[in-house]
Amino acid sequence: MVARRELAKALQRPEQQANEPPRTRGRPSLYTQELGERICARLATGETLREICRDPDMPDEKAVRLWAMDEERAPEFVPRYARARELGYESIAEQILGFGLNDYKGPDGFVDNGEIQRLRLLSDNRKWLLSKMQPKRYGDKVTQEVVGEDGGPLITRIELVPVAARPRTIEHDDSVNGSPVEARTPKGTRKRLKL
Repeated sequence: MVARRELAKALQRPEQQANEPPRTRGRPSLYTQELGERICARLATGETLREICRDPDMPDEKAVRLWAMDEERAPEFVPRYARARELGYESIAEQILGFGLNDYKGPDGFVDNGEIQRLRLLSDNRKWLLSKMQPKRYGDKVTQEVVGEDGGPLITRIELVPVAARPRTIEHDDSVNGSPVEARTPKGTRKRLKL
């Protein structure tokens, strides 16, 4: 065990040997207020969390989502994250409006249909996202009303009325040997079918 410590100490870089804290590798995973502010500022501009977390100085996407759900780890981050998301959706809606204001002529002076189709796809995807994430604000308003006469209720009262059953006799043309259809009872006698 002592040999391993001596070997590790010998392999350290000279700048680390002077009682400096060791450099950390990888992404930050502990919440800091400064890191939370940077993430929320970028979310508010409409940037996705996945894009933000791709940067090497940002934490993993999973860690940020855990911070956003756990008020014990980051109590001030939870409401700020929710508000930044709302502002980000507003920013996405403004970006959609901006797609129609651009000039889509290519270098040859003709309209670039490929660019128009690309922006149409982006616009449709963002509109769909907004309608699902904030349906009250950006979703389609669907109402359905069923009313009776003069806007009143459809049915005001349901009443059950007893009705006496009436026996019916059915005679068919598709007879056997010229007589109506008959059935045999268990005793072997013949009866006409009554319904």
